Amino acid sequence: MDAGKAGGTLTTRCVRFTGKYLFVNVDADAGEFRAELLDESGQVIAPFSRDNCVPISVDKTLQLVRWKDASDLSAVAGKPVKFRFYLTNGQLYAFWVSQDQSGASHGYVAAGGPGLGKIAN
Repeated sequence: MDAGKAGGTLTTRCVRFTGKYLFVNVDADAGEFRAELLDESGQVIAPFSRDNCVPISVDKTLQLVRWKDASDLSAVAGKPVKFRFYLTNGQLYAFWVSQDQSGASHGYVAAGGPGLGKIAN
């Protein structure tokens, strides 16, 4: 997602997750990023509103997204929700929900890594 001075929004399709913490890879050090959660019909789920989201103005590959009145996303885990992202002057590269505050995705590693099998030529 790329957004200029006028800003932009991106809304995902309905997803279900099992984690507690939303993380993003975002470059918004010259702008601002916020997120909110919506139910299946597109209504904001309190307290996960845009206005309640702590604004993010950083360039980081591992940034925790927080809301003022919620310690984590466990209240909506396992339920169908949509994420809506708001961004000005920046780029959003990825988002994921993690089980812990370290941000570990426990997902696939496309290029391999320590302890992962190598592809033979």
